[in-house]
Amino acid sequence: MASTSLSTDVAKPPEAVFPYLFDDDKVPQWTTGLERYERLDGGALGRGSKFREKLEVSGQTIDTELEITAYDPPRRAESRTEIRGIDVISTYELTPDGSGTRLTQSIEAKGGGLKGRVLIPVIQPHLERKLEADLAALAALLA
Repeated sequence: MASTSLSTDVAKPPEAVFPYLFDDDKVPQWTTGLERYERLDGGALGRGSKFREKLEVSGQTIDTELEITAYDPPRRAESRTEIRGIDVISTYELTPDGSGTRLTQSIEAKGGGLKGRVLIPVIQPHLERKLEADLAALAALLA
């Protein structure tokens, strides 16, 4: 298992930051390497909503499906995706901080068997760099 967590301060309140986590018109504004992000279902955005995303991460193209697994605006959300047999869970915690938000994103990657033991140490530094770049882009966008 690999995990990483990073926090950033965003100049907007949680209510203004939360829509940027999954809204299909907002995610492309701050997600580095994102080539495509589209909603696969209809209805209200929330737990169970699914998206297809195509990302370029460290020279690798990843085409995957993402599902929201927890949705508690404007405090917390979680999503799950599978990348090459590795389950990746992203958790977002939004805490009011003065007139802004302290946003913490945690990523946990789990994989079973030999593939998991081999790939997880390889993807860990890529996850960390991507997380850092994404949160910096979001904070700059909402400055």
